[in-house]
Amino acid sequence: MMSLDNNIKAIFLIILGMFVFAIQDTLIKLMSDSINIYTIYIIRSIVGVLVISTYCWIYKIKIIFKTYYPLITIFRVFIFFFGFSLYYFSLSKISLPEAVTLFFISPFFVTISSKFIIGENIGIYRWSAILIGFTGVYLVLDPNFNDFNIYSLFPIFCAFFYALTVVIQKKTSDKDSIFTQIMHTYLSAIVFSVIIFFFVNNLTFTPYQLLEYKFVLMSWNIPSLNYFILLIIIGFTAVIGFFSIFGAYIIGSPSTIAPYEYSLIIWSLLFGYFIWNDYLTLKGMTGLLLILIASFFTLYREYYLSIKINTDKPIR
Repeated sequence: MMSLDNNIKAIFLIILGMFVFAIQDTLIKLMSDSINIYTIYIIRSIVGVLVISTYCWIYKIKIIFKTYYPLITIFRVFIFFFGFSLYYFSLSKISLPEAVTLFFISPFFVTISSKFIIGENIGIYRWSAILIGFTGVYLVLDPNFNDFNIYSLFPIFCAFFYALTVVIQKKTSDKDSIFTQIMHTYLSAIVFSVIIFFFVNNLTFTPYQLLEYKFVLMSWNIPSLNYFILLIIIGFTAVIGFFSIFGAYIIGSPSTIAPYEYSLIIWSLLFGYFIWNDYLTLKGMTGLLLILIASFFTLYREYYLSIKINTDKPIR
């Protein structure tokens, strides 16, 4: 059973991770008309490898590239890369609020996956907190699904693959360190991106396809120094985010800390206000309240259970 202290630390890591990922998503959406998605992937991954290598060198941490779970690791890095390729591409086709809303079906997948993959016991209170939080997300963003857009499915697919990687990460963390697993994620992203580059360059596309899939098919170049600086920033946000999320799910209970991923909504709304002049409606304020209720109720539940367990123990 996870300790209260570990879950609290994991919750703070989740909130930090969501903040930096909100920055990343905003920058990617802003650049989706100017830079190829896999150029972003490669620069982000190179920055990540350099930052992690420097960190490990300073603190005398040995990076072990070998994994004790080769087949599972290959599966994990592939679905992670594929899932977020779909998500980032969707940012060029649908609004950031809609993409984030659809992605937040992931806690459901995390909860279900943690039950079937690592055998974690899920109680009615945790299920209720996640359901309330998701209801709040829906109310805050108030998405319009009347006009179906096939690209709206991409964040849902990403949410499913992301949930699988989170639980797999939990299962393999007993032997593969966080540094090993993050390096696997970055290096595989570089390899997959290069493969896509050579594959795409050997194909011919119609003008419609070039326009429709511009984020994937545009030339691989960086327009200016300003864009390069933004790519470096994305790289750093990804490093911080990966450390935060992976670390949180290693030390904390997946089904307990998952509701705190909803904090991404708060950061997205703040960025939306300053960049796109978005406002919270009354329905949005109600949704935000539900998110906070779900989050703080989960924290209180962990605290209550910890006290109950301690007081139920015999003195000697």
